[in-house]
Amino acid sequence: MGTTATPTWLQRGSRLPGSDVVTDLIDRLDEDTPGLRIRCPHCEWVPGSSDRWFCGSDGPPERYIGCGTSWNTFRTRGRCPGCDHQWQWTACLACGGWARHEEWYESDEGDSERTSL
Repeated sequence: MGTTATPTWLQRGSRLPGSDVVTDLIDRLDEDTPGLRIRCPHCEWVPGSSDRWFCGSDGPPERYIGCGTSWNTFRTRGRCPGCDHQWQWTACLACGGWARHEEWYESDEGDSERTSL
């Protein structure tokens, strides 16, 4: 099995009730943390406020059955609002690559140092 399948529990661009609230919160996060960028460490894709991840994974690097909640993982810094599980890894919706959640956060100073919110 040499092929890498895109995880089926990832969903992009879904609109959920209250998603405008999430958009507003992420916009405020951007205002409160100038110079902080969120992007895939592999392909540099930048997630938008409407992008959603699902709580649950059946394979490496992190196995967790999860609760099925759909949310923007960067709004909660990887913590599921449905079951409170703290995800250590996040999959890119563009390239499918996995990276530690904290590796997605980068300061705008041009260095490779990852920062925390």
